[in-house]
Amino acid sequence: MKNILAFLGLLLTTSFLAAQNAETAFGKNRVQFHDDFEQWSQYESENFITFWYGKSRIIGRMVAQMAEYDFAEIQNVLEHHINNKVEIIVYTDLTDLKQSNIGSEKVFSNRTGQTKILGNKIFVYFNGDHNDLREQVREGIASVYLEAMLFGSTIQEVVQNAIALNLSEWFKQGLVAFAANPWDAQLDNQLHDIILDEDFDGFEKFAEENPRLAGHALWYYINANYGPSTLSNLLYLTRINRSEEEGFRAVLGTPYAFVLKKWEDYFKARYTEDQKSRQVFSGREITVKNKRDLPLYHVKMSPDGKNIAYVQNEIGKYKVYIQDVTSGERKVILKEGFRNSFQATDYNYPLLQWNPNNQELGIIYEKRDIAYYISYNTLTGKKTEEPVAPGYQRIYSMDFVNPGVLVLSGSVDGNSDIFLYNIKSRQSDRITRDFYDDLDAVFTKTDNRRGILFVSNRPDSTMQYLQQDTILPIDNFDVFYYDLDKRSQELVRVTHTPKVSERQPVAIDTTWFAYLSDEYGIQNRAMAYLEEYIHHYEQVITFKDGSEITLHADSVLTAIDSTTIDTIAIFPVIKQRAISHFNTDFARNIIEQHAAPRANLLLDKVVLNGKTRLFLNPIDREESKNPGETYYRKATKASGSTANVISGQQPTKTVLEVVEEVPPTETAPTQPVVKEEKVDIDNYLFQSEFDDEESVAPVKKENQVPTKDKSQTSPATIYIEGQTAGYSKVIPPADVHKIHKIRPGKVKPYRPQFRTDYVTTQMDNSLLFEGLESYGANPDGYNYPPAGLLLKANFKDLLEDYQFDLGVRVPTSFNGTEYFVVFNDKKKRIDKQYAVYRKNIRVPDDAASVSVPAKREYNILLGQFRMSYPIDIFRSIRGTFMLRKDRSLYFASERPTLNREILNEQRASVKLEYVFDNTLDVVINIKNGTRYKVYTELIKRFNVDVESGVKIGLGDGFMTVGGFDFRHYQRLDKHSILAFRFAGATSFGSEKILFILGGADGELINVFNNNIPIPPNESFVYQAPATNLRGFTRNIRNGNSYLLANTELRVPIVKYIAPRVKSPFLRNLQVIGFFDVGTAWSGKSPLSDENPLNISYFPENQPNAPVLVRVKYYRDPIVAGYGMGLRSVIFGHFLRFDYGWGYETKAQLKPKYHIAMGVDF
Repeated sequence: MKNILAFLGLLLTTSFLAAQNAETAFGKNRVQFHDDFEQWSQYESENFITFWYGKSRIIGRMVAQMAEYDFAEIQNVLEHHINNKVEIIVYTDLTDLKQSNIGSEKVFSNRTGQTKILGNKIFVYFNGDHNDLREQVREGIASVYLEAMLFGSTIQEVVQNAIALNLSEWFKQGLVAFAANPWDAQLDNQLHDIILDEDFDGFEKFAEENPRLAGHALWYYINANYGPSTLSNLLYLTRINRSEEEGFRAVLGTPYAFVLKKWEDYFKARYTEDQKSRQVFSGREITVKNKRDLPLYHVKMSPDGKNIAYVQNEIGKYKVYIQDVTSGERKVILKEGFRNSFQATDYNYPLLQWNPNNQELGIIYEKRDIAYYISYNTLTGKKTEEPVAPGYQRIYSMDFVNPGVLVLSGSVDGNSDIFLYNIKSRQSDRITRDFYDDLDAVFTKTDNRRGILFVSNRPDSTMQYLQQDTILPIDNFDVFYYDLDKRSQELVRVTHTPKVSERQPVAIDTTWFAYLSDEYGIQNRAMAYLEEYIHHYEQVITFKDGSEITLHADSVLTAIDSTTIDTIAIFPVIKQRAISHFNTDFARNIIEQHAAPRANLLLDKVVLNGKTRLFLNPIDREESKNPGETYYRKATKASGSTANVISGQQPTKTVLEVVEEVPPTETAPTQPVVKEEKVDIDNYLFQSEFDDEESVAPVKKENQVPTKDKSQTSPATIYIEGQTAGYSKVIPPADVHKIHKIRPGKVKPYRPQFRTDYVTTQMDNSLLFEGLESYGANPDGYNYPPAGLLLKANFKDLLEDYQFDLGVRVPTSFNGTEYFVVFNDKKKRIDKQYAVYRKNIRVPDDAASVSVPAKREYNILLGQFRMSYPIDIFRSIRGTFMLRKDRSLYFASERPTLNREILNEQRASVKLEYVFDNTLDVVINIKNGTRYKVYTELIKRFNVDVESGVKIGLGDGFMTVGGFDFRHYQRLDKHSILAFRFAGATSFGSEKILFILGGADGELINVFNNNIPIPPNESFVYQAPATNLRGFTRNIRNGNSYLLANTELRVPIVKYIAPRVKSPFLRNLQVIGFFDVGTAWSGKSPLSDENPLNISYFPENQPNAPVLVRVKYYRDPIVAGYGMGLRSVIFGHFLRFDYGWGYETKAQLKPKYHIAMGVDF
């Protein structure tokens, strides 16, 4: 009984097929630029199955380890378990991810009624930073668990999946983000800027504009003030109550609005305190035209300080500008890409850097997965371009060593390393070769020695080649220096801050350099220089036979015969170390910095009150600041967590590095006390060692941090409170974070395995496979199919390269069936589709002139092969070859019907289309953007006879069809749009298509206007609807050509009144106003006097009558309709109701109503 009720519930929540007029297919594309996806491998561990292809092998193995490493912690945070293993698909970089077919289905197609059988698939990519990769993995795992908690896995649970629609976006996005990364200094800076903005208007408005950050901040606040167990309790009770408001009230014991107010007060007080006594951004501000607040990045200043170069990016369409600092005049020197709101925007490219000659700007950008280097001459305006040498999977930073050589940070074979690149010869010299991340490489010249500054998460200063096995490169970033002249295998460690990341080093002059550090919770600038010091002493022992050995000066000689020693010499071992101090103490992060050494200027990019601003200041090397710690930084230090608060970071070799680099006190050069305190290495060495070695409990006792009674919390949880709002942290048991060791023998080739993606059961009356019907088999006129029960199943392989669609539709009158099978092959650049469709319907025929009601059976059998060449994500060229057979016969109820001729026609067609679609589905039936298609089709009749042997012959019929369909959706405000459509088609040749104008697309009540004559003496073989033209019944105009224009104002009225309404009917209720105008005609022009519309014959349909009267009169060929309507979701189906008035031949007609299914026009 429960299963029956669940099935009935499932029927009530089924949705609609996103049908368009005459099944007009638009759609976007995925473009494969290479064949790297040919061979995939898979690796199965305890809780995950990881998939990777050739170039992502190293990344894939590390992802498998990261997933197992963090799995137990995320499971503990959400307190939920799933039985199925999570599948992780790994891509080399963002460009490769965009080429995959995963997730290319339409956003709103079958959304509410779709039964997701498998929802445990995630995909990640590498951007040069393994910490970011780890966060992606954690976020993916959290997403899978959240989906499982909300949707469940049984049919009974799936019936309740409307809960997902009732949850706010901040709830889901924020929780996933929090599970991936509880909090960090960058998020703290973003929230700081938003909360203290004068225009901040509360959490609700904030959540509408930025649901991810708003939700993240709220979950972070709840975790800090109510304890970690509150998260899972809130999630559970929210699901049960189907409302986050009720969940908050049940778990926290306070109203939802009160919690939001306390959240706002907490962060306002916290950030107000954080910014007290801090430095204010000042200096010369460079104004950049940016009315739409587009992201502005990679800001670089020319060596003489007179020009800046930067990138402005509008969701994928970017421009590179050079702007005069004094006048503000700017020039576009590169424009690439296109607006793409459907995939993640790539902010890595293009990379910019000024040539030391001050006349050229170097640019590295990517096009069709190939990196190119451009040299732009600012004096001549000349631009040269050539591809970067193959082998680089992605380049993350660039700087000039000299006018002909670049230092690059790039990814090769899944590892981000440092390279020297000769521009002319395209030869590379690899500096580092290991699995640690090396980024932000810049050239510097100190004390007449050439070197490279870069950041890395390596644990020590050695550069030996290491194979990744059980070490994960997930530490924070420190600054390192590499001497290009010595080419030593040992780096100079500039910083050593285990809980902090430093980024973006820049060369200041031949002594000083700078970098950005969030050591105190805000990313400020630190100045540093290198000095030599005596690391230790070594003794060189020379024996009488001429041999030598070198030992540490403190070594004791016990096994050597002193009589064999000739001499002992002691020499100091000189090494370099950094002396640093903070140079700024701003209240907001410095997002980017760049220096013009010749002009003695520093350029800072900051974000203040949501606006990107650029400040130019003279370089003051000696200015020293002592920044205070933010509340967040104090909390992280008190808890002993890392900077990004992801617990359980593995132990590294840092202690060994520390012991080796600590200089003996007696050998250190004489320095003032102040300078000794500024040496980052010395300040952190021994303290870091003790923190790593001490157990958790003694540290907390030493710091006097109060904790909850152990009886109130599980052994795996320690809750830490401060006096104001505190900070909490889930610390997993010691055995939670274990590094999984990859077993090469378990890696095996991937073989496509199909699984059910969704099953739908729904009422539907859409036109399948273009909706053409035989004119001869349906002489009574064209009518839309009645609503029927459509059963449809979709099967996909894991990578969604191959897809099966199976379907059957049975009309409610049970007088026929429709079947279809569609197979899509999207593995290669050219997508292929194979389809078979069969329709069988039995209808009464009142015109048969027999005493017993006659019945007629009409069959369509169609086979189709389509190839689609995607130009980019929005544009494609499609070619379709189709074979079709139409058969119509009468049942032999009487002799007249027995003798009726059987209609049996076969035709072949070739169709060519150009399709563009960049529309974005905001909500159901509300789109933004444009889509259109232009097509032409050739249809040829042929005959196949298999009764007396196989005979194939060409028939006399031939037809050419041409048409277009243009649609634009103009956004008016946040919710409402104005939608336009302009469509037309024509057919000509010895056979034609009859286009029937009038009515609405997908009408449930069919009324055919028999007062408008069908053009005589025309060889129509097919008929098709041309909708919408509301205010009229179908067939207000007809002919072999038509033009039609529609305009709709769509207003989701409830969104303005009650934006958080739960009812699907009210949430999707739309009030519309419409205006339709169109015409259909036969002949050359609808305005011709010989238009069959204006001519009638009496008696009708008797061309051989002895007396035939031809009457000619005037009808305006153009008709129009206007009115209003409603749209909404009822029992999971999107229904349209329109009430309109027709206007024909200067007369307004009586109003008519239209009830239809489906979205759009």
